[in-house]
Amino acid sequence: MFIIQYFTNPKQTGALCASSSKLAAAMTENIDFQKARNIAEIGAGTGAFTRNILSKKDEDANFFAVEINEKMANKLSHKFENLDIEINSALNLRNILSKRKINKLDIVISSIPWALLKEKEQEQLLYSIYECLDEGGYFTTFAYILPTRARAKFRKKLFALFGEVKTSKTVWQNIPPAFVYYCKK
Repeated sequence: MFIIQYFTNPKQTGALCASSSKLAAAMTENIDFQKARNIAEIGAGTGAFTRNILSKKDEDANFFAVEINEKMANKLSHKFENLDIEINSALNLRNILSKRKINKLDIVISSIPWALLKEKEQEQLLYSIYECLDEGGYFTTFAYILPTRARAKFRKKLFALFGEVKTSKTVWQNIPPAFVYYCKK
């Protein structure tokens, strides 16, 4: 599914294959899920990180996934029954929250393919996420280890926007290898 969707619309899919379980574990480390009341996964794809989120979140916490690609969202809804999925852009995160009567998010986990986006798109998405996070809220996303100017610029944006940014060790068991940014507002 990923290969077809990638060649159909690479900016929406971002990868030729799903993220590994090792990357999924790294994405959900270093975050206090037990205190989180409102959690969003953006760019959920077919759910590589969803299972980890569901297993770590408190049963009373609100959780929803945002996926812009309708085919991926449909596959995700079949994989996880009763999952709240919004087929939409993360640029509309404020409206998505409003629809669910949520004021702010405690955690945002993102699989958005940042390197494929133009700088302006990156800035708009990051600002949308930042504005929807509560003080002390967590934002995690990942990048492939391939050194590029775009990755360096994205890193600068994260450090300029968030009060605290840490990175994980390289997850070599992912194709391509990746690392995680842990950002705290």
